[in-house]
Amino acid sequence: MWNERDPQTRRAIGAEVFAHDAYYVDPNTSAQGRSAIDTYVAAWQEQFLDFVFVLGEVSSHHDVAHFGWGFGPPGGPPAATGGDVVVVEQGRISTIYGFFGFLAKWYA
Repeated sequence: MWNERDPQTRRAIGAEVFAHDAYYVDPNTSAQGRSAIDTYVAAWQEQFLDFVFVLGEVSSHHDVAHFGWGFGPPGGPPAATGGDVVVVEQGRISTIYGFFGFLAKWYA
């Protein structure tokens, strides 16, 4: 979803993976619901026009997962790294807790 620039496709991905009332929080924002999460992603994309996310290894158990990520120019070194913790309920993401920087070791 974070790398999808077409708004219609991005919203379709969000509808597939997020619970209707999903909650996203990171050090800069909090967003409740698919629409609010999509608005946040769209604003991020406008701010970083040429950047993409690359995910690290995902580890999970009992409907909880964590993974590292980096973002920056395609094919280049990441400009920033972090990690997210995701809670899944009934097969969809219900909560995402995003962390910046100090979890860079999660990024592969």
